[in-house]
Amino acid sequence: MSNHIYMIYKSMTHVLAAERAARKGGVSCRMVPIPRNLSTDCGMCISVKEEESSVFLSVVEEKGLVPEKVEEHKDAVPAGRCYSN
Repeated sequence: MSNHIYMIYKSMTHVLAAERAARKGGVSCRMVPIPRNLSTDCGMCISVKEEESSVFLSVVEEKGLVPEKVEEHKDAVPAGRCYSN
């Protein structure tokens, strides 16, 4: 079982833009609800496999889309609609 990293943004617009940039950059990711203990104003975040997190951050930072918060998720794969490439 691989760990996942939550990429949490301030708004849904940033989540969608980061997801789009990641897909174009060849990074697999999932848009998932933010767990209640990590909740921000947005309600959704991006889940990335731990081994792809540094590539994800490089791709989105090039677009000026730095996450507000980055949190590790060690349980089963988070539920959510898959937007993988």
